[in-house]
Amino acid sequence: MKIKKGISLIVLIITIIVVIILAAVVILTISKNNPIESAKEARFKEEVRTFQDELALAVSKQYTTAGGHRDTKITTSDFNEITEYIPSFTKKYEGKFIIRDDELIYTNKLDDKEKKYVESLHINKRSVLPEEYQELDYLESTGTQYIDTKFKENSPSAGYYAKYQNSADHRGDDAVMGVLSPNRCLTTSLRSAATCWKESGVGSDGSQLVAVVSTDIVESYLNYLNSQKRRIDVNEQTKMIGDISSVTSINNKSCYIFATNYGSPYGNVNGVRIFNAKITLNDKVVRNFIPCRALRQVENVEGTICNEGTLGMYDIVEGKFYTNKGSGEFLPGCEI
Repeated sequence: MKIKKGISLIVLIITIIVVIILAAVVILTISKNNPIESAKEARFKEEVRTFQDELALAVSKQYTTAGGHRDTKITTSDFNEITEYIPSFTKKYEGKFIIRDDELIYTNKLDDKEKKYVESLHINKRSVLPEEYQELDYLESTGTQYIDTKFKENSPSAGYYAKYQNSADHRGDDAVMGVLSPNRCLTTSLRSAATCWKESGVGSDGSQLVAVVSTDIVESYLNYLNSQKRRIDVNEQTKMIGDISSVTSINNKSCYIFATNYGSPYGNVNGVRIFNAKITLNDKVVRNFIPCRALRQVENVEGTICNEGTLGMYDIVEGKFYTNKGSGEFLPGCEI
């Protein structure tokens, strides 16, 4: 008789388990070292490094051209403007990266893999807002929107800062930020006719106006040096120190952004983008407004429920959301 030998059930089960383990290891190894994904990652990183190098070169050229001093840093989210500083920047990256203060910054339009790639390159997504809010590059008014900062100041120690840029649609009167009371103006204001910064009390003849190129991003700060003088700084350079007879009460009026508070919103700005606005008191920042969009239902500073998508400015000092007090809707910049 012939004896037939076979594999026992236990040996078969062990063999199957070993095969499964080996297959899992192989699959994990292949997926981790997927040549196609690795090639995509390498190409993405190479292109982004090129963006960084070209931007650094553009900044260096500006310093050289300006003799070592630049009035403003490069900040833009416009595709055409970005390509002026980063020639290799292509349409497939539009909206995924912007330039802020000479740095390449990514937005939430990157997918999860791309975010991991850029983080390994030490490129940041700058947002200091709570998770209920999406930071925006800027807010733009169409002429009827404004923000009431709720800041009421009766002393000469307050200062007002705005970072803004005229858009292509800029037109009309254009008070960027401030408070107006009889014979007293605490405002950083732009005259559309002359495209200039204007100090309180300056006549319509254009005297004592400081010219600023209208399409540049401008940073300006207006404050009182003491009870007899006030100063306007534009792009970190003192442009004007003016004498004033006295500092009087502003009659319990609060400061507006995109307008001035003169009985009702006055000089509403049309076609100007505001990137940031601050208020200081005794050289301490008491308001720091960041343009944003609500990602879910939230309460604004007045306790009103705001729906998802509501545009406004979030004060990161007091942690409060300020929304439009005028009519119509702000125009949003890209998400950051």
